[in-house]
Amino acid sequence: MSADAANSGSLALRAVVALACTVVLAACSPRADLSDLRQFTRDAFKNKRPEVEPMPQLDPYESYVYTGEALTDPFLALNLRDNEPVTASEDSGEVYQPERRREPLEQFPLDALSMFGTMSREGRDWALIGSPDGGTHTVTVGNHMGQQNGKIVGISEQEVVLREVVKGPSGQWEERRATVTLVQ
Repeated sequence: MSADAANSGSLALRAVVALACTVVLAACSPRADLSDLRQFTRDAFKNKRPEVEPMPQLDPYESYVYTGEALTDPFLALNLRDNEPVTASEDSGEVYQPERRREPLEQFPLDALSMFGTMSREGRDWALIGSPDGGTHTVTVGNHMGQQNGKIVGISEQEVVLREVVKGPSGQWEERRATVTLVQ
């Protein structure tokens, strides 16, 4: 380090110390007469009050009487009634079996299931079905899947065909055809 650099650092340090001492002495000195300043701050807003907007006038409340209790609830699924006895349909000769043990794929809606492929085993056609929980299941004709009492009635290379039994708008059990197609 050169002598000039040491002298300039020393000068800067002296200047900072001198400035700090001046500030400390000024702060500790007897107070000047600031009474007129204090009086001004007390009186500045003494007679001035803040302006507050008046409260808005509200319209009188008019009550509404709901008269739709007797109407059909649009959110009620008429065709999803669990644990009700079923009458046999004229065509099929079969009855919905509420006492039958539910199969694993009956907990998922059909549109959540995916067909991955088919295979033949023991002379029967089987389909590989993927479920939303990540499982892969093998099904054959006679198995059930879907939440609408779907029974598998046919398996081809491209789709699984089901017969679903659902309650129609009239309250009667109706059969309908549904399919789960092969995922490309």
